[in-house]
Amino acid sequence: MDRIIAKINEGKKVVIIGIGNRLRRDDGIGSIIAEKLKEKIKRENLFIIDAENTPENYIGKIKKVSPELLLIIDAVDFGSYPGDFRIFKINEIRETTISTHNFSISLLKKFIKADEIYLLGIQPGNISLGENLTDKVKKTVEKIIEKFNFLPTTPKPYHSTIPPAHLRGGKKG
Repeated sequence: MDRIIAKINEGKKVVIIGIGNRLRRDDGIGSIIAEKLKEKIKRENLFIIDAENTPENYIGKIKKVSPELLLIIDAVDFGSYPGDFRIFKINEIRETTISTHNFSISLLKKFIKADEIYLLGIQPGNISLGENLTDKVKKTVEKIIEKFNFLPTTPKPYHSTIPPAHLRGGKKG
């Protein structure tokens, strides 16, 4: 996670796409995190998409941004305890482990040409019909949002140590 935040702070173009079906309890976590991040963080180099359960509809928008780093956030059953989360490199993910959606990782790899692609997978506890996250997964949302809270709202402005020509006694333009 620190690597991703560092890339954002360096001014690299980063896309975060949250995936999730909010009508299936913990399955909605990616969508919920994306929504919360969009409310809290405004950066020119950071593009946050709440794709809900149709991430394929955003491939064109992601390609247009041409990110250096893509972070996918989704509920992933990787056999751990509810609320646990891990970051996977795109090449570490088998097609069958991507998520609880009909979303193809091979499709993403084929169409998105980012230097780095990661999946932030959150272990769901309950993906039955219902609108509320389980308590353990809700705490994970808070932990993840807290990690991104260290981002300044805008990148640090560039300040030249050389004054403009007219202040140095030179001519303008």
